Amino acid sequence: MKIDLAHTKDPLIGWNVQVKAVAAKGERISSVRISVNGFDVLDEKVDPPADQWQTELSQKGQFPGENEARVTVIDEKGSETRAVDLWW
Repeated sequence: MKIDLAHTKDPLIGWNVQVKAVAAKGERISSVRISVNGFDVLDEKVDPPADQWQTELSQKGQFPGENEARVTVIDEKGSETRAVDLWW
């Protein structure tokens, strides 16, 4: 499983967080959880399971300030893949 996790400054307030997950051969994405600064912002079941999944979350985190985005992608077998993005 490959997870791309990035952030960009939102022109209005806070940050936009972009997430893209791509399953490896033989894997299928069944659910995705995202938290920003310790708060759950997304817990989505992917039905039917997919080879890839992406989203952009708008106006998350703090500017200025320390920020952390955490992503957990779970495949059909229950295996978890995680990614973390930290920025100031």
